[in-house]
Amino acid sequence: MKKYSFLIVSIVLIASIFAQKTLNIFKTDLSVLNIPMSGVDSLNFSDNNANLNIYNRAENTNMQVPVSSIDSITFSDSVPGTLPVVATAVVTSVSYTTAVSGLNIVSTGGTSITEKGICWSTTPTPTVENNKIASAAASALATVNLTKLPAGDTIYIRAYATNAAGTSYGNEVDFSTLAYSLPTVQTISAAFNYSTNSANCVVKVTSNGGCTLTERGICWSTTSNPTLGDSKYANGISVGQFYAIMSGLELNKTYYVRSYATNCVGTSYGNQLVVKPLPGNVTYTLDIDPVANPEPYRLIKIAMDSACYYFNRYSTFRGNVYVYFNSGIPTAQASYHGSIGFGSNTRYQWVGTAIHEMCH
Repeated sequence: MKKYSFLIVSIVLIASIFAQKTLNIFKTDLSVLNIPMSGVDSLNFSDNNANLNIYNRAENTNMQVPVSSIDSITFSDSVPGTLPVVATAVVTSVSYTTAVSGLNIVSTGGTSITEKGICWSTTPTPTVENNKIASAAASALATVNLTKLPAGDTIYIRAYATNAAGTSYGNEVDFSTLAYSLPTVQTISAAFNYSTNSANCVVKVTSNGGCTLTERGICWSTTSNPTLGDSKYANGISVGQFYAIMSGLELNKTYYVRSYATNCVGTSYGNQLVVKPLPGNVTYTLDIDPVANPEPYRLIKIAMDSACYYFNRYSTFRGNVYVYFNSGIPTAQASYHGSIGFGSNTRYQWVGTAIHEMCH
């Protein structure tokens, strides 16, 4: 209570001496109350010492200012007309289009700060006429998140503060944002599927270059180094591993395939792989007397013709198989040297047995 009483006595004493002065109450939220002393009849604290009461008897008004909001009090001959003093903070967390800076209001200049923030430009000495980001912080120190900056450029920033006298600027700070680059992509594998005449590919985008992908996939051609102008398959726009399909492939042709990814900079290609959907070339020599064994000859020939069709259509196996008939064989048998023998049991003289034995 002594502190507040002393303050009131001091203010009243000064007010009586400087009746034509202006009372300036600087608040912690950077606002300033500029009150002509000629209009002040009395000053006192509320009963709980929470508020400073400024009473004007002529206008019958009583202004209450919370004591906790008061930073300092001064007197001046008139309303101060001085610009604010502001300092620019260092820049941190620089990315492609964002960064973090801040400001410090060293002095309000004597009137309320109506706006403060950071202004920036790609040329030196930026002003609020260029680009600005205002801060709503009600304190002298404020952090400002800089956004929508151009990537890969030099940025110049200055803190600014505005009061009734105008706008002032802090020291200039410059920095460079990160530059976008082409994506990086890898073609991991490409395997031909004989049943669908397509190739299943595994691809991985390891980096988007700093900006969002607009397309990713594979492209292929029968000539080396295919581009998006050739056949392509697109799948997603995210970073990471994915699957892609080469479709409509023909046997006996050689295809070249590359992964690709496109972002705001352009399109980049991964390593090239080769896909050769070559058909199998499996033949057989049938050593069975069609006169002596007409039915085994007929059934075994049908079985071997069908088995060779499947191997030549869906595999790349090549070779000639020697096929014979021996009534003493219980079912069928195969040799690692390339021969297949069928017995007299007709249940085993069919394509399933032929394929099974050929696989040996």
